[in-house]
Amino acid sequence: MLLQTGSRLAPVLLLALGACHEKAPSPQRPAAEPPPVATPPATRPRSDDPAASSRTFSRLSGSLRPAWFLCDGTNRPRIAVVERDEGGSTATLTWVEKREGTPPTHQTYALGEVSAGAGQRFFPLLQENQEVGALHAINPGMLPEPSRALIPPFVSLVARKVDLNCRWMLGVRVMGFDGRRSVLVTQEANTLTYRSFDFAEAAKAQQLRVEGYGHTTPATQTVQGGTEERTPDGSVFTFRNGAYAYVLRAGGEASLEVLRDGQSVQRTDLLAWTYAPPAP
Repeated sequence: MLLQTGSRLAPVLLLALGACHEKAPSPQRPAAEPPPVATPPATRPRSDDPAASSRTFSRLSGSLRPAWFLCDGTNRPRIAVVERDEGGSTATLTWVEKREGTPPTHQTYALGEVSAGAGQRFFPLLQENQEVGALHAINPGMLPEPSRALIPPFVSLVARKVDLNCRWMLGVRVMGFDGRRSVLVTQEANTLTYRSFDFAEAAKAQQLRVEGYGHTTPATQTVQGGTEERTPDGSVFTFRNGAYAYVLRAGGEASLEVLRDGQSVQRTDLLAWTYAPPAP
């Protein structure tokens, strides 16, 4: 939990998933679930790719670098930060486990030809020309409110024998994590909501479905009614809860600061994050 009535800070929690090098049969792709019923084309909000203006960054390798998307696991206490090369021919997955351990590890795959169907897209992961996994995204145009699909719509992935459901929902403005928790800022109409998810509780957290297409888990901390200050590089979100304030800065850099009675009591840099500007 983030700081409420006292400091309950867990140690930095980063454990790598070891890379698998043994031969393995091609895994089953995630079950393709029907997307929610879409609104008729005449009334559906027009949006080609609302997530195109979002940006994802990682500093897990030390230096700050762009990433494709992050998958904050909801069915397992793991996170995958996915990078793609400029030509789109390879994908590198950096694995982080939500408990104390060794530094993250990396696995690189060739990206196969994208297959699509029923409003979903699969990006095959290949090793030695064999499919060993896939990245699973949904087509925002099939969602009830496609204009609110503000971050890359990846909802699960399989890599070798590891399957991971990704935290995802409509209206996400910021999603990221530091060494102790995942954080999420969502926007619905003019209301901003902050949620945090402590790593210490991740292993036993119950996975929840979100409107039939996304996943999340119960939040450790929820604060509604935040404010946003735009900056040249992104946004500063402030959420107040009694004597405490949670200040989340996101853009080309990202950090979380906790204040009590106006005094800073904790500040951490996010290790990876996705930031989406307000919907037009």
